[in-house]
Amino acid sequence: MKFLGKDPASAIKAAGAVYREAGHNDELLRALLREQRGFCAYSEQVASSLDTLAVEHFDRDLKATAADGYDNYYAVLQLINQRKRKREAPHRGAAFFKSRFFQDPAQFQRRVEYVAVDRVYAERNDGDAEARDLIDYLGFNDSPLFERRRKHVRRLAGLFRDAGWGKSEQLKYFRGNPEELTFITALEAELGLDLSEFLVDEPPSSPR
Repeated sequence: MKFLGKDPASAIKAAGAVYREAGHNDELLRALLREQRGFCAYSEQVASSLDTLAVEHFDRDLKATAADGYDNYYAVLQLINQRKRKREAPHRGAAFFKSRFFQDPAQFQRRVEYVAVDRVYAERNDGDAEARDLIDYLGFNDSPLFERRRKHVRRLAGLFRDAGWGKSEQLKYFRGNPEELTFITALEAELGLDLSEFLVDEPPSSPR
């Protein structure tokens, strides 16, 4: 997952943007989505103008408190947000709420990996309960998400195979069809591509 990291120099944080419980949060949502390059932070699906998104509070216990803020906010597809809520109670007080290791991209990569052979996310070290709990909390391997990810990667792999395209042609395809970058980590792992060039400038789509 590429969009859990938080930038200490974020313009959102510098502006002191806050979630308004009884107000409109469209500006905050758009800012978070821009920072996340147009992807849902928890599922890596590219958001479209037809999707319903929400400002998600990673630790719901902090919502509407003085401790709430940029580090607790993510732009997330509403359906993914709703599924996470069902797992909040069993994980209350989990170690990852305090360490926030996943907000440092280097730490996250050292502790969580996408396993292409099984098409799932897993902790890199068997004894890393904190990483395993995070994977469960955010539902990286939920059955509906797993199936959508599997079908998306399989379809593109078949398309590229049938077309006889090498890596350069595949990258050209993604440049012309940025919405297909959904599940970008899985695509990189299973297709053997480096898709980092698509995370530099503009988001792949312009959701509302």
